Amino acid sequence: MRTIGFTLSIVLTVVLLAVLYSGPGAAQSAKVLDGKQIFMAQKCNLCHTVSTAAIEATTKSDKMKGPDLVGEAKRDAKLLNGYLRKTSDLNGKKHAKQFTGSDEELGALIAWLQKQVKK
Repeated sequence: MRTIGFTLSIVLTVVLLAVLYSGPGAAQSAKVLDGKQIFMAQKCNLCHTVSTAAIEATTKSDKMKGPDLVGEAKRDAKLLNGYLRKTSDLNGKKHAKQFTGSDEELGALIAWLQKQVKK
């Protein structure tokens, strides 16, 4: 009986340590990144509308206003990545503001934008 109790206490200790040491890194890797949330957090809506997601550009300046991005992100993700990071241009122009999030966030944003198509 003593051996079973000892074995159970070891197993419970190991399980508890595994849960405790999985830490925030494990939870973060399981976290699904939300492209719309990233779009808003990066303040892309200052210049851009995404009509399929009910997002309207907040700028009042026609000079600052960018296009509605519905259907605009159909380009290659690698090209869009470079354009938003300001390492490449699109139609001879650089993007007005450099994306400042992580590569994973940028990937999630581009994937979300590519899903925004007129129905």
